[in-house]
Amino acid sequence: MKISKKFVFLLVFSLCISTSLEGEYAFAEDNSTSGEDIGSLVDNITDAQDIVDPTVLEQGNVAVVQNEAGTIQIPLDSNVITVNDEDIEKNELKITLPKLNSEDAVKTENGTIVYHSANEPSDLAVQPTTEGIRSLIVIKDASAPHEYRFTIDVPDGEKLVSAAEYLGEEFDTGEVFIVDSDNKIQSVFAPAWAKDANGNPVPTHFIIKGNDIIQVVDFNENTAFPIVADPNWMKIAKCSAALAGFVGFNLFAAAKVIKIKRYIKELGGVAEAAKLLVEATTWEEKLRVGGQALVGLAGELTGITGVYEACFK
Repeated sequence: MKISKKFVFLLVFSLCISTSLEGEYAFAEDNSTSGEDIGSLVDNITDAQDIVDPTVLEQGNVAVVQNEAGTIQIPLDSNVITVNDEDIEKNELKITLPKLNSEDAVKTENGTIVYHSANEPSDLAVQPTTEGIRSLIVIKDASAPHEYRFTIDVPDGEKLVSAAEYLGEEFDTGEVFIVDSDNKIQSVFAPAWAKDANGNPVPTHFIIKGNDIIQVVDFNENTAFPIVADPNWMKIAKCSAALAGFVGFNLFAAAKVIKIKRYIKELGGVAEAAKLLVEATTWEEKLRVGGQALVGLAGELTGITGVYEACFK
């Protein structure tokens, strides 16, 4: 997947849940929910304002949306999402979602597509967004699987690597990168995290097996359900590409690189650090939204022409 002049693909995986699920969104003991119930749940715990309502084609049983990522096709009867981007030379990306044995597909008024099964302990929802696509796995009870496998169809020569491998164990951000044959980062999976229905964190981590990323969620019978897993894929601006390129390929003193990696880790990873750099336009804003880590990172990047132009202009 070639980095274009303006954008680089970002595959963002995280686990999240609203801290207010207990009560209004608590499931019945028999999991007697509908696709509409699941849709209401995920619409309320995500930013519905960024959802792009897809068009469901009468023929082909496919939902289609065009956004900043390109043309996204979401089959209502399969688990393979296809993204085509005219800005990228190798423009087709396929994301295979976990198979959850859904019985039907329901589209909410906001545009969320829900694959629901009343007899299964997990459901899947998909939300096309302005920048990409967000998938949400609703883990309804302790009988649900602990592992959820996402297969990424990467171009020849590309592979998945962990942040620990790419940045070093000391600077492990929890992200997973897709790198090309030149070891240049092309896409990013954000760090995994999870919370139960009471807002308590649930241990979670990624396992990489070939082109598969497996999300492991370590819940037990005492966990408050539901849990919602939120893999979020989006297309991001050039700042992330420049920052990722710098930490992978640089000619600067090791001490400077170490400082930058530490700041990136403290800020939550390459993708989050880049987002904060772009959004906080003044030093006062940087201090407010990212603290001393963001101020320090911005200071270290000031003298690096390529990154500075991508992130500050």
